[in-house]
Amino acid sequence: MRYFTSDTHFGHPLVTALRGFLNNGRLRAEYRDVWQAQGRAAAHAWIKQYVRDNQTSFKAICDIARHENTIIGNINELVGRDDELWILGDLSYRCTVEHTIDCLRRINCRHLHLIIGNHDRNFRLRSNDALYENVFETIDDYREIDMELPVLDGAGKITAATAHQRLAALWSYAPGRSRRHRSTQRECGA
Repeated sequence: MRYFTSDTHFGHPLVTALRGFLNNGRLRAEYRDVWQAQGRAAAHAWIKQYVRDNQTSFKAICDIARHENTIIGNINELVGRDDELWILGDLSYRCTVEHTIDCLRRINCRHLHLIIGNHDRNFRLRSNDALYENVFETIDDYREIDMELPVLDGAGKITAATAHQRLAALWSYAPGRSRRHRSTQRECGA
């Protein structure tokens, strides 16, 4: 089976905080309350203001380990050892190569592929790809993948027929592109 995810943001304090992975239970509850009452944009503005008002940092208030454990756990619930997992950009940010590799080795899948995203600074120099050669089967800026996709009927249900489609995975520096496949990053309530 072939799976796709993106925006894991291993090691990224800002994204970890914006997703509600905060190390203080009271702060996490307040953030979740703002999110549920006023929406995501208001919650993001609220937590950013909290950091400014309290002269702290996102790194100081977030729980990066819980964020990463949740993402890896959610991926491992879906993806099998012999499946393919395509990571469509923004794998990690502000962390070491060793930390990123440690996170990837915890994913129970032997066939990992990466399309480089705008936050993937470790891959800006393509010579660094060699550091990941024992983890990824492929590392690309762009890749087209031929695959069978289900055909939906008028009610949105999958029919027995399939259509041959081409998926173009292009995420690097694509401003304004919507990314709506974040199921591996879910956190209860936020």
